Amino acid sequence: MATFTVSVSEELKNRLDQNPQINWAEYLKQRFEVRIKELKKFETLKNMGKI
Repeated sequence: MATFTVSVSEELKNRLDQNPQINWAEYLKQRFEVRIKELKKFETLKNMGKI
């Protein structure tokens, strides 16, 4: 598996740390998957001339 590093401000890091019950890495992986699917659907619709 590849590693992906994200830099965030100290303020945001502190706010994320206030919610330790959330696995932020897993959350981001899932959101990346959703976004990629959205972009793929957009490209398909664009290529079909529907956008």
